[in-house]
Amino acid sequence: GRLPQRQSPSPHQTMAALFDEQAERAGLLGADLEAERELSEHREESGLPQRSRRDLRAVARGMHFTVRALAGSALVGLGLVALSSWRSAGAAAGRRGPSMEGGWEQHHVILGRAADLIAQSVSVGRAPAAGLGAGLPGTHADQDIFAVIDQPVAPATVAPATEVALQPAAASSHAAATAAADGGACQDAKDGSPCYFSVHWAMTDGVSQHPEWYMGLTSGSSFKDFQFSLWKSGATNCTSAKPCNSEALQEQSKTDAAAAATAAAEAPPPPPPGPRTQSFYMYRAQSEATYPLENINTADLAGVFWYLHNEVIVATPRKYKIDRIKRYKVTVKNTWEFWNAHKRQFSAFVAYDAGGCTTPVCKDIYHQYGFVIGCQVQPLSVAGYLGRHQTNWQCKAGQDECRAPIWYSLPGPCPAKGIPNGAINPNSVNLDVDKYKSAECVERMPGGHCKAGEANGDPTCTYSYEEAGVVMLDELVGIGSYNEFWNTSYTTCANNKAQHLLPEDHICLHNKEFDLQTDEGVGTSFWNGKHDTAKCTARMDKARQLFKEKFPQFPDHLEEPACEFDMYYGGEFDWKINHTGSPKSDFWEQRM
Repeated sequence: GRLPQRQSPSPHQTMAALFDEQAERAGLLGADLEAERELSEHREESGLPQRSRRDLRAVARGMHFTVRALAGSALVGLGLVALSSWRSAGAAAGRRGPSMEGGWEQHHVILGRAADLIAQSVSVGRAPAAGLGAGLPGTHADQDIFAVIDQPVAPATVAPATEVALQPAAASSHAAATAAADGGACQDAKDGSPCYFSVHWAMTDGVSQHPEWYMGLTSGSSFKDFQFSLWKSGATNCTSAKPCNSEALQEQSKTDAAAAATAAAEAPPPPPPGPRTQSFYMYRAQSEATYPLENINTADLAGVFWYLHNEVIVATPRKYKIDRIKRYKVTVKNTWEFWNAHKRQFSAFVAYDAGGCTTPVCKDIYHQYGFVIGCQVQPLSVAGYLGRHQTNWQCKAGQDECRAPIWYSLPGPCPAKGIPNGAINPNSVNLDVDKYKSAECVERMPGGHCKAGEANGDPTCTYSYEEAGVVMLDELVGIGSYNEFWNTSYTTCANNKAQHLLPEDHICLHNKEFDLQTDEGVGTSFWNGKHDTAKCTARMDKARQLFKEKFPQFPDHLEEPACEFDMYYGGEFDWKINHTGSPKSDFWEQRM
């Protein structure tokens, strides 16, 4: 919840580190070293984090081919001019000071397009003027490289590194070359070759981010299928890499493309831009206490099990007397003010404790955007609970991290004021969380819970909900009486043994739901295997089945939206608020 503001390296600093790594890896000579010296002079001042160096390795590998091409080309000078021009505008990329996660998307785009500019400029038999802009979406090279810098970017819509060079051509002059090559020798792309790099990127990144480029292919398609697609379309790195068995691949490609076209025609149209109304289930681990779903944190089912397994059942007795999982059907629609700044459906997660927000930027968020709903994903290193669908894009396609658990934050009245630490009794079931909130604060900062009707995106009506059932932990785990399980069972066992009702060699144990050291329970096996994704899924499935049996009036499953918040930009809480598309509200004049 701290949301640190980190400065990203500028594009020229990123490129400098890239060439520094390449010089070490490949022992670049001649013009390569000249280029490396030209571009790495700022490396020492860049302070590039080691994490970004790792992220750049895949791109560095592709850039190696570009550097080698420069070394053997008469157009070395032109390539360095392009790089120098690109570097001179590098400071523009860091104006908003995004975190590495968001800044990397922008530098990824710039790096890939600059690489393509150089590669195009040194292509054999191509005039310099034509090569400098060939294959790029824009008509002016500088505009094309830097057009994305001033916009917050979504991972799903911004082209990653090398995509320009790897994108299959829309209308290719490769047809004649393809016909001539059909009779030639075939070759499967070898690890280390330019085509191998292109195919690997298409499989791991390209097809998930731009499926329209690879009709009929998915992340599960074979390496040969992708190589054939790139070779057939004339992708720069694969024009001479005709895969073996291309005739069979051609037939399969036609079949797959036809199936993909049919599926695309039958798919519903994409939603219009702007904040969407989304209804889905949220869950809370709770005691018998009752209170409204305001100034509180919730989770998806994976997230609530993650919390239970990490913080609740590891204590004996259970933490905060938690004994149930409550389910809510929640409808969310965040504000246009937030959408206009971030182009996202969810804001950042903030922590609530005893009726108050404890994350320092809460006041800034709600003052700038209204009472927006936030989210964050939880690390799988803690427990192996996975959502049914993709929950975020901070991952590689197909990784378990793409289905990491989600936590949510729901702002209520006067979120800045909660119960002071000295007055909190976490085991009480009758806490008055509004006791320390002034009437003025409640009136001027009413929170996002709609007083009537469904969430509509007004700054004070961003979510509505209804209770949708409860499952008791004892029934879920298979415990008849929790007090007997953890408290009296050992004494009962000892007494029975003393009265010879049990064998003398019988060992009486203190029952415990889960022991972190052994990764097992004592007296129950329900929670065994905290990191075992199959066992974690089985536990969630049992909860789903109980909800289904006990509350058949509610749908078994509601589609859960992904948590796609990007980051808060440096200084954004001082930006002028953009009300475009927003319903008129008195909140903006009365807010605190």
